[in-house]
Amino acid sequence: MRAIVVGFPKAGTTTLQTALTASGLRCGHWLRGARPIGKLVYDGWFERDDPFAYLKDLDVLTQMDVCLPLLRLNHWPNLDIPLLLAIRHRYPSCVFILNARPPERIADSMGRWRSMRWRLGSASIPGLPRGRGYRAAELERWAAAHYAAIRHVFASDPAFLDLDIAHPEAPARLGAALGIDIRWWGVANANARRPAGAG
Repeated sequence: MRAIVVGFPKAGTTTLQTALTASGLRCGHWLRGARPIGKLVYDGWFERDDPFAYLKDLDVLTQMDVCLPLLRLNHWPNLDIPLLLAIRHRYPSCVFILNARPPERIADSMGRWRSMRWRLGSASIPGLPRGRGYRAAELERWAAAHYAAIRHVFASDPAFLDLDIAHPEAPARLGAALGIDIRWWGVANANARRPAGAG
């Protein structure tokens, strides 16, 4: 595995998937066929002692989380630091991409994306216990805490990329980290609903 995204949905994961696919990499984005990527990561870890055992034909995992409480699916390997440390031990050159976006913007986008806020509040997620996440302030605190934790643990890691996806240099930094030319860059899967307070 060349890289995994260790940030949040609604923070540029589809943009990363679109850009990396256009640049020749094989990406897994939340589903592998009908199977959630996050479940496959955990299945590989517990069944084969290798989180990527069932994903060997992919280069990058751009979104590992799935949160569908009504289907009893709730997997967040991207937020599971013990699991990320296990991945780092087994795959020392796998680039961990922290798709950075201001926490208040993540919270706003999550709140406007279909039933996401309800799903997050109904599930128990690393850093966000069940019953939390219905309020934007709770989502902001969750996002900020995860960013701080990831930066604390991996800041000195040579295979860690703290990527502000809105920065003009983002595609160049991404390409440099992965040793490829980024052939497309833009905004994919934009939230069509207006931001809170928009007239």
